[in-house]
Amino acid sequence: MTNRTKVLFLFLAMLGAISVRAYAQQKTSEKISPKERWAFETNAMDWLLLLPNAKVEFDLSSSTDNRWVVGIGAKWNGNAKISMNERIQMKINDYRLEVKRYAKPSFTVKTGQSKIPKFWRTYYWGFYAGYSKFAGAWGKGIAGDMFHAGLTGGWQLPVYKCKQGAIDLDLGLSVGAAYAEYDKYKYEDNHLIRTKSRDRHFLPYPVVSDIRVGFVYRFSSIRNKYSQRQK
Repeated sequence: MTNRTKVLFLFLAMLGAISVRAYAQQKTSEKISPKERWAFETNAMDWLLLLPNAKVEFDLSSSTDNRWVVGIGAKWNGNAKISMNERIQMKINDYRLEVKRYAKPSFTVKTGQSKIPKFWRTYYWGFYAGYSKFAGAWGKGIAGDMFHAGLTGGWQLPVYKCKQGAIDLDLGLSVGAAYAEYDKYKYEDNHLIRTKSRDRHFLPYPVVSDIRVGFVYRFSSIRNKYSQRQK
């Protein structure tokens, strides 16, 4: 069994276990409408780097007490193949799956507590698995691909209420392990020259694969979703 198959198998097994739990919640709780189970996100940080991107999330059940979602996202700004005649370039293709759990802060105000709970904030944590192909150069360069998997987390805040839905702000980070192969280059005599090649291997350090300052469109704002009724 290849490493790619192992990562996919573990991700699907985890998704199956979470789906069973979400289905059990659905049978005993109130329901939300089908369209309120969807969320659509784009990351402003990536757009600043000229990297178009989009992500879609879907609640694993229609229960108002469900907090588990599954998501799929992609980033793509062209063929991620190194151009030997360009001194400055950055090309990334990234595809990933996520499973996340949202959590509201406690609304209980304890005796003597001076701070009001941040009821408008919703935290989340979860797991992701993905594949990336990249090519970048700025005098020196690197090009290759990697399989990666790890943890994702952050929080979301309501920003703007639309006539048909709402826009929320997403602040988050994804960090994990990477199984990569790549070539390194340097710019010389008006073109790039390959200086080093590495076969596929696990990187000996964690990789930050995503930094998010994103905007999420929902038919129901994060302010009103994922109730505190779950025990």
